[in-house]
Amino acid sequence: MKKIIALLLCCFLCLSLFAGCNQDADQPTDHTHDENGNHVEEPSSSEAPTQEDHSDHNHVNYKGLSSAAATLEDVAAAEGREADFSFEAGGTTYYAYNNVTLNTLTFTQVQYSFNEGYVRISCTYSADGVLEEIYSLWEQEMTGLYGESSALNADGSIIKWADHTGNYVTLTYLNDTTVQLCFYLTA
Repeated sequence: MKKIIALLLCCFLCLSLFAGCNQDADQPTDHTHDENGNHVEEPSSSEAPTQEDHSDHNHVNYKGLSSAAATLEDVAAAEGREADFSFEAGGTTYYAYNNVTLNTLTFTQVQYSFNEGYVRISCTYSADGVLEEIYSLWEQEMTGLYGESSALNADGSIIKWADHTGNYVTLTYLNDTTVQLCFYLTA
């Protein structure tokens, strides 16, 4: 008898659960129907749809480069000179510039690589003893340009700024003597 009552209770609970779900499904879910389910014409508008306005913020870029379509010629124009040297690593060619400045930032080396779907610009500063100052300065500069950062890992040692185009910048300590600011141009 107890088993039958328990089974009936389970059945009633399931039925009440499904009855509640079914009630919500009867309601229209789009805005082209009224509360009775009848089709309602949307008012016509003579105005063209507007694009989202993003003029109130900076887009992630490096010296005006903001596209995955950037070429080696674009890089030379942005830097104002040809690369100091190039090298191959892991099947990718890197173009390196020594002693580079960007606004108020100074880098001991900047490396460009052209990958499928994005351009990577690795800006590094190598020295003993002043990395905390450099890291802090770079973080302040990027925050001023692109807003608040977000942590990329659990301990917060890699931080990131991104824009709506898909471009982003990361900041991290590479090792005990090097800080890296890395731009990824994916747009």
